[in-house]
Amino acid sequence: MGLLVRLISTGFLFTLPVPFAAGAADRIGLDQLEEKASESKARLQAGPARWTVRATTATGARFGLRIVSAPPEFEARILLKPDSSRPEPFARIVSQGGKWAVEEFGGLKGIYRPWEAPFSYEVVALLLSEAWPPPYVRSEEHVLKGKVGETMVVRAPLSGGQRGLAESFLREAAEMETKPGAESELARNLKAIRTRLKDGNQLRVDGRTGLMERLALGNIELEYGRVEWLKERPEIPNLNSYPDFSAPLPADRDGIIMIGRAGGWRPGYPEMDSGGHLLNIDTGKVTRIPFVGNSCLPGCFSDQRTKVVVTARENDGSGVGLYLIDLLKGEQIRLGGDTFAGGLCEHPVLSPDGKMLAVTFSRRRSTRQIHLLTPEHEAPQPVGEPQDIRSLSWVGDGRGLIGLVGDRPGRGGAGKIVRFDLNGVPSVIRAHVGGFALVVGGEGELILFQDRDGLCYTSDLEGRAVRRVGDGLPDLASPAVSPEGTHVVMIARDDRKRSWPVVVELKSGKRFPVKVNRGRWLLPAWK
Repeated sequence: MGLLVRLISTGFLFTLPVPFAAGAADRIGLDQLEEKASESKARLQAGPARWTVRATTATGARFGLRIVSAPPEFEARILLKPDSSRPEPFARIVSQGGKWAVEEFGGLKGIYRPWEAPFSYEVVALLLSEAWPPPYVRSEEHVLKGKVGETMVVRAPLSGGQRGLAESFLREAAEMETKPGAESELARNLKAIRTRLKDGNQLRVDGRTGLMERLALGNIELEYGRVEWLKERPEIPNLNSYPDFSAPLPADRDGIIMIGRAGGWRPGYPEMDSGGHLLNIDTGKVTRIPFVGNSCLPGCFSDQRTKVVVTARENDGSGVGLYLIDLLKGEQIRLGGDTFAGGLCEHPVLSPDGKMLAVTFSRRRSTRQIHLLTPEHEAPQPVGEPQDIRSLSWVGDGRGLIGLVGDRPGRGGAGKIVRFDLNGVPSVIRAHVGGFALVVGGEGELILFQDRDGLCYTSDLEGRAVRRVGDGLPDLASPAVSPEGTHVVMIARDDRKRSWPVVVELKSGKRFPVKVNRGRWLLPAWK
């Protein structure tokens, strides 16, 4: 029920005790507030300004941001412990000439394309994505609660995604075999969710500018200082002495993989958020997948490997969404529309002909349903029945999918290899296997799987002709197959909990090192 706690701290700060109706004066006040917001938004996009932001994470870490904006350029300074007597410089980002000069104090220094700097801590990218105070957006369902000083307080209902996810958690909790005690943390969380469903969100808006003053997004709370409009354009410093890593994608992209990475993690540290990165396994170059928002995780490549499909936590806390990112243009779009609102998207994979995307979607923790997306469909098409699907990959002719399905939904443990046709009809290929099953081979004609003995084998698509891969690769996990199907990249770990990628030739089991620092690497994707 960890997501329940996150849901409660999601959306906008504060809740109202009771709903109430809006009057004509309220509607006029909200219309005026929206006009001010529109004016401020245009002014921020065109003119010089500066402001501060305070951010607090769920762990209690506090950050301060100082933004100086001279569109399209800006300078952002991030401080740790900003309210203490000795605030600590954390990071600095300067945008000039369409590129970012980035310096982390004690870490990264370089010039990158926007959003591609491989920050040691993903929180830097999240802070930057929310550093500009968002304008108030009027809705007919909004109600003007009142005014506190120059702050306008507005009641807003939960978004469709927020409501859908909250209701699904309540249904799942009601079906639990063990009911929570009245004083348990789970019971308190469920009560808070019911209160959120009834009371909705409460927005705090600067009455002068129409810009938001306070937000809570997932596991981070934000407080925006009053924007100071500048009469003259400020000077943005030039940091062009740093190494330049802003070269675009190379023409040969088969050696580029997606992979999760937490750059600031060290042995002895607790687990920390990882973000999706691009790693050139030939050169060792690492850049961040240019996703704007919460951390994204690898999915699959598309369009001659110039685009990627990723999953990412929604900023309003309504689940995990599906996104398409153009690596050449740095643009992103959300996929799935209302169908994928208020739930969890996982395991996106592209068909061999590049025309169909398969993904699992769920509003429950223990079962997921396959959905198919094509350019012809206005909405994703659900197929088959929900199951504990833990991975997906396409067979070589594109007529079906191979999935690893858990034997005991939501309880981990052993699974079975299942083939799904395009109507979602399953047929079991091999029962009681280990941690993964993946289509490999030059024609997509083989399955790489981990058996109950913890060793890696290949079989044909019927589960026959089983052959061990090399020594069985007992110390490797999380395989991702190469575009040609002959190699996989896997994750190795040591007794200090460090991890790193390793390339394996499937025919021989021979391993090839990848030039990276050992740290926290996970969830690779190669095709």
